Amino acid sequence: MKVVSPAGDFEILIKEAEVKGNSVIIKGQMGVWDSKIYLSPSDLWLFVSIFLRPSVLLYLLQLPFRILFRHNRHGNKTT
Repeated sequence: MKVVSPAGDFEILIKEAEVKGNSVIIKGQMGVWDSKIYLSPSDLWLFVSIFLRPSVLLYLLQLPFRILFRHNRHGNKTT
């Protein structure tokens, strides 16, 4: 994943997620910094509502085919 901001572009590596209390905690690394993202129930609902948008759902439905055809274009055989 990548964060693009006026401060610069940063790669983010998501390592794990856990539930603690009333939050989902996503642990990762951004550059040299270890980080934790705390998501409350309302934050989670926001993410769900974003991923339920028609354009995002269409992209997610097309994704397996994009991956399959990308492999075929590069000469990789699929079984």
